[in-house]
Amino acid sequence: MLRSRTFIFALMSFAIAMMLEGCTCCAYLNHIFNADRNYEEAVELEQAKADSLPGDSDFVATGEAAKKYDKVIEKGSRVLERFPDNDRQTARAVFLIGEAFRHKGEWSKAVTKYDEFERYFPDHDSMPKVEYERAYCLYKNGEYDISRFALQSILDAGDSHPFYHDGLNLLSLLEEKGDFTEQAIAALEKMLADTNGTPYMRGRAHMRLASLYFKTENYSKAREHYKAKEIVELPMNDQYSAALHAAECLALTEAYAPAAEEYLVMIKNKEFEKHLPDMQVRRAELLLLASNWTDGEKLLHYVTDEYEKTEYASRGFFDLGEFYQTEKRDYEQALAYYDSSFMAKPVSNWGRNARERRDALKRLLALRAQDSLADTTAHAKKKFFDTEFQIAELFLFKLSEMDSSLVRLDRIIEGSEDTAIVMRATYARAFIYDEFKQDEEKAEELYKEIIAKYPKTDYAKQAQINLGVRVTVKTPEDDAHELFLIAESLLVAAKEVPLDQMDSVDSAYARALTAYDTVYQAYPETQAGIQALYMKAIIWEMTPETKDSAAFAFKKLRNEHRDTPWGRDAENRLQTRASITDESLARLRKRVDQNTAYVEKLSKQYYEGLAEAENKKKGPDIQVEENEELENSYNSMYDFE
Repeated sequence: MLRSRTFIFALMSFAIAMMLEGCTCCAYLNHIFNADRNYEEAVELEQAKADSLPGDSDFVATGEAAKKYDKVIEKGSRVLERFPDNDRQTARAVFLIGEAFRHKGEWSKAVTKYDEFERYFPDHDSMPKVEYERAYCLYKNGEYDISRFALQSILDAGDSHPFYHDGLNLLSLLEEKGDFTEQAIAALEKMLADTNGTPYMRGRAHMRLASLYFKTENYSKAREHYKAKEIVELPMNDQYSAALHAAECLALTEAYAPAAEEYLVMIKNKEFEKHLPDMQVRRAELLLLASNWTDGEKLLHYVTDEYEKTEYASRGFFDLGEFYQTEKRDYEQALAYYDSSFMAKPVSNWGRNARERRDALKRLLALRAQDSLADTTAHAKKKFFDTEFQIAELFLFKLSEMDSSLVRLDRIIEGSEDTAIVMRATYARAFIYDEFKQDEEKAEELYKEIIAKYPKTDYAKQAQINLGVRVTVKTPEDDAHELFLIAESLLVAAKEVPLDQMDSVDSAYARALTAYDTVYQAYPETQAGIQALYMKAIIWEMTPETKDSAAFAFKKLRNEHRDTPWGRDAENRLQTRASITDESLARLRKRVDQNTAYVEKLSKQYYEGLAEAENKKKGPDIQVEENEELENSYNSMYDFE
C-alpha cells in the first residue's frame, strides 16, 4: 500500500516537473513532496510500533522513524529558506516541522514552530490541531500554567472545536499535575458525559478517572469506572489492571468474599493466564480474610507446591505463617512457615519479612517463658512489667498485632506500681490509637488523660504537640534551662566588668556562681543542672584558693555523669599524667613498622646502586685459555724470549 502510493506520487511529481521544466516551483514541490512522504512513512512506522506494544502509545520516535522526521525537518527548512513568499507551501513546511519535533519529543522546539504557525497562518485549516498540540507540548515540557492558558481557547470553543474532548482529557492531566484532583475528576466526568468520542478514548478516560477516585479512596466510584464497558477497548494489560483494581475496591471496603469471587473469574480468563500465580495467592489471602479458612489454606498450600522456590511460594508461606500466628495462635507452626518462606526466596521482600517475623516470634516465646508474677518482690515485679512492655513492642512493631499490644499495655497500666513505666505505657497506648488505628477521638481522650495525670512530664508535653494545641506544659528540664540561661547572662556580665574594678569583678562572678548553684541544687538530674555544676567548677578553677573545690566538682561529674559531654571533659581535666590508649599504641607500632620497612627498602636500593657503579669501574674480565700453562718460577717473569 505504502509503496504503491509512493510510486503514484513519484509519477505525478515527475509529470508536473516535466510540464513545468525550468520553473522555480519544481524545487519547492520536490522538497514538500519529500517532506510529506517521509512524514507519512514515519507515522506508519510509529503506528506499527504502537500496535506491537501494550498500553499507551504515547512514546517518542526512535530509530528509523526518528531519521525520517529529521528528513522532514531538513526538507521543510529548505522550503522556508528558498521560497519564503509562497504562503501555501511555507505553511505546510512550518506545520510539518512542528509535528516532526513533537514526534521526536523535542517539546520546546515544537512549541516554537507552533507559535510561528499561529503568528503567520492564523486562518489555516490546520490551526485547530496546532492549538491542541501546542498545549500538549507545553504540558510535556513541564510548563503547566502556560499549557492551561493555551488550552483555554479550545475549552471555550466547546464541541465546535475538533479537539475539544482531547482538550478535556489534557485539562484533567494538568489539574492532576497541579494536585487539583477534584478539578481533574470534574474535567474527565465532563468529557464522559458527552456521548461523542471514540470508544478507545472513552476507555482511557474511564481508567484515568477510576485511578483518581481510587487515589481519593472513593472506592465505589472507582469500581464503577474500572467496570465500564469501554475498558474492553484497551490493551489486555489495562484490562487486567482494571479487573484487579475493581476487585481490590471490594476488598478495601471489607467485602472480602465478593472480591475473592471476582479473582476466581479472573483466574478463569485465559487472557490473564500470565498473571495466574498472583491472582491465586491474592484470592487465597481474601478467602482467609473472609473467614473461609479451609479453602484459603488449601489454595495457599497449592501455590507453595506449584511454584516452589519462587516469590509466590515465599508469599504463600508468609501468609500461612501470619494466619497461624494471628488467627490460630499456633506460634510453633507459624515459626515453621516463616522459615519456609525465607528458604523459598531469601532475597524477596516476603523472605526478608519472614525472617524478621521468625526472629521476633522466637524473642516473644523466650520472653513469655520468663513472664511470671510468681515472685512478688519489688524487683521481680519491675522485671515482669519491663518484660510485658517488650512483648507489647514486639506485637506492635514486629508482629503487626495491635490488639495484642494494647492488651499488654493495659495490663501494665492496671498492675504496675512503677510510675515511669505506667506513663510510658499510657503514652504508647494513645500513640497506637492515633497513628496505627487512626481513631482520632479515642486518641484525643487518651492524650488529655496523660496531660491531666502527668502534667509536668515529657509525655504530657508530647501529647499537646500531637493534639496540635499550644504547648503549655513545662517539664523540669524546661525550668532548669530557663534558670541556666539566667546564670549564663550573669557570667557574660561578669566577663565584661573592667579588671581595674576588682571588687565589682569578684561580686559579679560570685552572683554567677550562686545562680549556677541554684540550678544544680534545684534540678541536679537534668542536663541543665549537670552543665551548671560544670560551670561552677570552671569558675572555681579560675582562683587558686578554690581549686580544691573545682577538683571536687570535676570528680563528681566524672563519677556520676561520665556519659555526658561535661563528665568526659571533667575526666580529661583530672588526668594529671600523659596516657595512651591501646588503640593509639597499636597505631604507633604500625607507623614504626612502616617506617622500618621503608628505610630497609631505601637502604637496599642504595647498596644495589653502589654495587652497580663499582662493577662499571672494573672494566672487562680477563679470559684465560684452558690449555695455558702458567709458570710459577721467579726467572720466568723476565724471560721475554
